[in-house]
Amino acid sequence: MTVLPSSPSSFPRVLCASLAPLLAVAALSLTPRVADACGGTFCDAGPQVMPVDQTGESIVFWIDDAGDEPHTEAHIQIQYEGDAERFAWIIPVQEVPEVLVGSQALFDNMLQSTVPTFTVNSSSVGDCGGGVGFGCASADLAGGDRNEAWSGDGGDGGEGGTTGPKILDRGFAGAFEYVTLTGDTIEEVIDWLDDAGYAQDPDAPPILQEYLDDGHVFVAVKLASGAGVDEIHPLAIRYPGIEPCIPIKLTRIAAVDDMAIRAFFLGDARAAPQNWPHVEINHSRYDWVNGPSVNYNQVVGLAIDEAGGRAFITEYAGTDAVVSTAGVFDSSWDPAAFEGIDPISVVDELIAQGLMSCTGDACTFNHPQVEPLLQTYLPAPEGVDALEFWACLSCDENEIDPVAWGAQPGFASEFAERIHGPGQHAVDMLTDATELTRLFTLISPHEMIEDPLFHETEGLPGVSNNIAATRVNDCDGGPSYIELSDGRQISLTETGVMPELDDNPAALRIELVPMMGPPQVELDNAAEIDAALAAWNDAQVTGPRPSCSIRGLGVEGLFGLLGIFGIAWFNRGRRRVP
Repeated sequence: MTVLPSSPSSFPRVLCASLAPLLAVAALSLTPRVADACGGTFCDAGPQVMPVDQTGESIVFWIDDAGDEPHTEAHIQIQYEGDAERFAWIIPVQEVPEVLVGSQALFDNMLQSTVPTFTVNSSSVGDCGGGVGFGCASADLAGGDRNEAWSGDGGDGGEGGTTGPKILDRGFAGAFEYVTLTGDTIEEVIDWLDDAGYAQDPDAPPILQEYLDDGHVFVAVKLASGAGVDEIHPLAIRYPGIEPCIPIKLTRIAAVDDMAIRAFFLGDARAAPQNWPHVEINHSRYDWVNGPSVNYNQVVGLAIDEAGGRAFITEYAGTDAVVSTAGVFDSSWDPAAFEGIDPISVVDELIAQGLMSCTGDACTFNHPQVEPLLQTYLPAPEGVDALEFWACLSCDENEIDPVAWGAQPGFASEFAERIHGPGQHAVDMLTDATELTRLFTLISPHEMIEDPLFHETEGLPGVSNNIAATRVNDCDGGPSYIELSDGRQISLTETGVMPELDDNPAALRIELVPMMGPPQVELDNAAEIDAALAAWNDAQVTGPRPSCSIRGLGVEGLFGLLGIFGIAWFNRGRRRVP
């Protein structure tokens, strides 16, 4: 994949894919996972692996350079709670894009395979009394025809009218309908959206005006007539150009403090922020006793604040082969099998293709879009449980709604658009790319004043999503400490918890990453971190203690102390010689 250097002429090709709808945040997230967090001394079960909470908004960028002109695709995960008619979303773009259906399974697998995890190994010395360990606590880491005329069409200056906005494109993408438009003034755009039934936020017009002044057009998205919120799926925006961008300025309308955003990049090299700093985290700030996943966001937030409030960290950079294609696509998925099929055979065919299974009077689904399609084309009769109805369509053949089954564009067509096509395309993306980068930030509304751009940079090292450390405990009362993979050591307090070191920065390094050449380091805190840890570790030996103990000193410090005592004893012995 070729990445061209940025220039003023290239900026008109940038897409800013907004992560916020006009009325309410479409929270892009997975359900928080449950992790085992270890606190106290040691877990008997061996190494403890703790994934971080993945709650937040997610977007996947892929650059397709197979054609005459490179294109960027932004795949945006959407999760929305509220009334279907109140869902409204606007995306500022520089050129009219193609709107596609995305794959939820791709997001699921990508998040799961690259989630940052912490591995805490345990090591002990001395007599531990037959293996008395500490408890491992569970930490909860946190129906109409959709091809009918558009509802609420509020006039169109670009399609025969003399006033109003210019309509550049319109269509359907899965459960959504969209229109791409522009206007001479933002008032024209807002008035048209109001008349067309797009719910809006009163704070949106000034921000949209900024994008209009910069030459953007707008893709307005809402749920198609008859579609419910249970049908929501990821959307993909495909446009000419090679500079991915996230329009943070528009997102601030419905954002919350410290909103989590994860950006994935499929390409041939590691991706980095272009106009925002990149931060490496000081791992000694994580809580290695109670579980680093517990204070992960807190530490990341502090590090980003140290970089000015707008920055990204890299959670993973390496081969995209780590992403499983299970559930994303299967060669047995065949839209043609549903062409002309008898409706009573639909479920049997879905089972044959591995997309659902039924046992007795209940069914389960192996793809999130199967149930919405069945609800649309084979709705259960009133008063009948849907799962029981689908489990035996032949049992209630006379109850099948012929109007719903005959609605356009039809089951086979929507199966191809929502299930087969997105799955095949997701696999094509993974096959085309060789590298996957996962960037993460936490940002509050008052900091959303500049849209981040991204680019690929050759020569950057890989980043593992697993961070490991070892806790060493002396069961005879000796030192207890955490040893990080970089060799740094942190003495624990007398009660066996992590120290609170106010002078220990959360950011190890803050840098700018150019498109070519090594990162430009703006701030390197390594020396300050080492000094803070050394001062704390030394204080555990020389400071006042309630008992005679050197607990908390690392191995190197212990040997150094013994060396001093050895010299003192040797000198003392020599003074006794006549």
